[in-house]
Amino acid sequence: MKSIIKILLILIFSILLTACGGYLPSASSNWSQNPEEMHVWDPPDEETLAKRRAYQRHLDNLTGEIERLFLNHSALIQQELAMNDNTNRIDPKIREMEKDFGNRIDKEHKRNKKMEEDLNDARAKYEQENKRFQKLTEVKPPVIFSSTDYNSAINGFKDGKYEFSLKLFNKLLKQNPPKFLEDNIHFGIGASYFRLKKYPQAKKHFQKILDEFQMGDKRFISYVMLGAIHNVQGEKSRALFLLEQALNNNPPPKIKAMITRLLSEIGEEPNYATN
Repeated sequence: MKSIIKILLILIFSILLTACGGYLPSASSNWSQNPEEMHVWDPPDEETLAKRRAYQRHLDNLTGEIERLFLNHSALIQQELAMNDNTNRIDPKIREMEKDFGNRIDKEHKRNKKMEEDLNDARAKYEQENKRFQKLTEVKPPVIFSSTDYNSAINGFKDGKYEFSLKLFNKLLKQNPPKFLEDNIHFGIGASYFRLKKYPQAKKHFQKILDEFQMGDKRFISYVMLGAIHNVQGEKSRALFLLEQALNNNPPPKIKAMITRLLSEIGEEPNYATN
């Protein structure tokens, strides 16, 4: 910018010097040495004056144009300075806005990532619940109690086929049997285990009859079976306790006689469990 101004000033001075040269006649080397002729001046003719005037107008116009350019350039400099001031004021705000937008973008990225993770979790839970729902709504064939299986289990027990009988009795439990037959099935399972000398498994079913089927006809015989099992296992006092408890609950005459005889046998044979 300074170099342009310098060139313009040089150009103005050169034009001014040229213009001045139009008004001052160049020194003549052929002037007469006669003192009387030293102040003699021949005015230029009209044609020469016209050319000088035209040239001067051209120089004046050029000078005016240069001045206008200079003034326009000064105005542009002022605008540039004003723009620099505005830029200096706006730059910090822009940087602050960039920082703020950067923080917002980071937050949005984190929020989007969290939303994506939550969406994936929701989809996984939906799939899990959907599978569970489908499993619950599956149409399962109805389980029908088989009287044939029941009769076969009873006959198998009578014939001493205890493994076969036990298998059928357990199958019958899964067939939603009638309520009045449940205690019979549990008794058949317990009796089969007893015959197979699997006493812990047998006790579970006899005890279940005492706990859940107190009004059934297998209640007192279950006392007898439990007493016999405890006696076989060497738990004589427990056997006597259960049998006396059954006797105190007023069993049917046939069962009462059986309990009384078993109490007598256990009392008379302390080593019953070893025989």
